[in-house]
Amino acid sequence: MPDQPSAAAARTAPVVIFDLDGVFRQWNDEELDQVEEAFGLPPRTIITVAFSPELGPAAVTGRLTFPQWMAAIRERVIGEHGPDVAGAIDEWEANVGRVDTEMLQLLRAVRGTTTVALLSNGTTRLRRDLHVLDLLDEFDEVFNTAELGIAKPDPDVFRLVCSSLGVEPSDALFVDDLPENVEGARTAGLRAHVHVARTSTARFLAEHGVLAER
Repeated sequence: MPDQPSAAAARTAPVVIFDLDGVFRQWNDEELDQVEEAFGLPPRTIITVAFSPELGPAAVTGRLTFPQWMAAIRERVIGEHGPDVAGAIDEWEANVGRVDTEMLQLLRAVRGTTTVALLSNGTTRLRRDLHVLDLLDEFDEVFNTAELGIAKPDPDVFRLVCSSLGVEPSDALFVDDLPENVEGARTAGLRAHVHVARTSTARFLAEHGVLAER
């Protein structure tokens, strides 16, 4: 009788689930700081309001739509700083960040070997942003927490995504720039990595057999 393949050899490459912001999309925070200062706002005023405990969680779980979220941000910022700061909010709202082209090349290399999904703590505008950035078709599946109703780092969102992908958590890799999200993924049973730089992320993916480089 011929030798049976080992369980490890019989397994297909693990599915890879990536975060978006801080991995593929980088924000031009310094430019926005200058915009706020030009309108008389302290730097990071808008983002602090946007992701306050009252507004941030509601936006990334879909309890507030993107227009509702922006309306609430405007009300709070203009209410405190006056109507002259409205232009800064307009520029903040229009901003979609920029794509890290080196990480995009890595994504394409991984997608050549296995299924690649996106899991983002996004607002209801996420798919529009991905379209503008020309990223929408770079993933096999896109999971937006504003559509799922549950956000990272809750372990249940990782279990939900794995179930939707038809894989066990142990057969999924996860990459995110926030340690708390990586910890949530590990709690759910995924093999997860904190993204700091392309080189270390590539090493993690190569070690798990989904990237032919080190």
